[in-house]
Parts: sequence; structure tokens; C-alpha cells
Amino acid sequence: MDRLYFGSPKADEDRFSYDYDTVRNGGLIFAGLAFIVGLIIILGKKLRCGGKKKHRQIDEDEL
Repeated sequence: MDRLYFGSPKADEDRFSYDYDTVRNGGLIFAGLAFIVGLIIILGKKLRCGGKKKHRQIDEDEL
């Protein structure tokens, strides 16, 4: 009598069980890594492009 059938409410409850602490920690780790990678990309472009820029000489003919 303790068998679980597909139509019974107990079968639906036990079908998926999540460890919410693990899911939350995984999400926080993913968000932290994405944040750090984003900062590296932003700062990398700013440092590389912020160096000495070569100015192009303009002739009078080009004006």
C-alpha cells in the first residue's frame, strides 16, 4: 500500500528534490566570477587604450 503511483501527490513531490544551499552557492560563485571577468575586460580595454596616442599630422590639403 506504500507504493508510489504516477498519479499520486507523493510521487510528484519526490520527483525533483533540490539542495537549495548548493544551488545558491553555485549561483553566487558564478555571479562573482562573471563580475571579476567583466572588471578585467573593462579595465584591460581602458589600460590598453589609455596609453600614448599617436597624433596624425593633417596637411592643409585635407582640410
